[in-house]
Amino acid sequence: MGDSREVRQLIRDRNVLIESLFAEQDTLVERVRAALGVEHSVNRRVRSDELHNDMARDVVRILSAARGGRAVVNGDDVADLAIAGEAWARQGVPVDEMLRAWQIGVEVVVGHVRDLGRRLGVEDADLLEFVSSALAWSDIAVVTAAKGHRTAEIALAIAEEERRAGFVRGVLFGTVPASDLRVTAEAHGIDPTREYVAIRARLADGVNQRKLEQQLGFHDSSQRRQGLCALVDGAIAGFLSEPPSTIGDGLAGVGAPRPLKYVAESYRQATRALMTVQACGLHGAHDLESLGLRAAVAMDSDVSDIIRARYLDPLSPGDSARELIATVRAYLACDMHVERTATRLFVHQNTVRYRLARFEELTGASLRETQVIVEVWWAIALSEMSL
Repeated sequence: MGDSREVRQLIRDRNVLIESLFAEQDTLVERVRAALGVEHSVNRRVRSDELHNDMARDVVRILSAARGGRAVVNGDDVADLAIAGEAWARQGVPVDEMLRAWQIGVEVVVGHVRDLGRRLGVEDADLLEFVSSALAWSDIAVVTAAKGHRTAEIALAIAEEERRAGFVRGVLFGTVPASDLRVTAEAHGIDPTREYVAIRARLADGVNQRKLEQQLGFHDSSQRRQGLCALVDGAIAGFLSEPPSTIGDGLAGVGAPRPLKYVAESYRQATRALMTVQACGLHGAHDLESLGLRAAVAMDSDVSDIIRARYLDPLSPGDSARELIATVRAYLACDMHVERTATRLFVHQNTVRYRLARFEELTGASLRETQVIVEVWWAIALSEMSL
């Protein structure tokens, strides 16, 4: 009988404690909010009424869970807590600040429970059981809220990346309305008054995309070089306030500087430069100025077809053709000087003269004519490209 009376007394004490806590719920919520205001910056990011409602709901959950002696989050709790975590993420509150806010709230609640229990004469053992139940529920609940926060963070990051990529494509293709360009650029941290060079780059084997973007000058933590990039048709495409210097093993075409509203012109040049870089087997970043006539050779397929038919197709296939092409290449590189060409090729001067004559015989062209020299140079450049 004595044990039964003690149990009933413990239950009565527990119920008195819980009912008293519910009666002081509003006061407790205000204490939590005040603690956040003193110890944390979260309440400066979230409107006070939203914070008040969030804390009130969470306190009620903790007290309800403790009253029921449960440490399991039910389906409704999971949904609500996940939504709460998502809401904090969408408010721009980092997860560590959210967790710290939760910790502060729990500390205030636990401290208040202990003070109230002592005032009501509740036994320490019953207080400990109540607090343990509340903390166990809180541990599970905060994990649930953190998962919701993380889910929202990922969704927000994906949405932001899609918006940024859409803006980059719009600038490169010239589809951003002029009336929106300034505002949208500033929203992405881009100075709309500066000039930018367009970039189009391909990854070489074994080169990490993020690493190549950094080598190009994107993601510059010093903010010395402004710019944005995105994947466009499998290539890294974007624009920078300054051209890249060195990019290791990557391949990149660089356009000429243009105002932001005319970056599409620069991107057309960058695309052409990259195609030339790939055709010539080059590495690094190149613009049309550094590539010179090779860009025309790589891109003007109609003229190249005519040149190939006139100067390359008539040559005999095999080693003899390669020998003639190598000799003509060296001859042009030596400013059409036979003696210097022979020295470069480690052959006799007469051998050079014979090969040049053979080339003229097969092609029906004279290497003494300026137009022929230009066309032969084009043919030699064409023979070196992968088109």
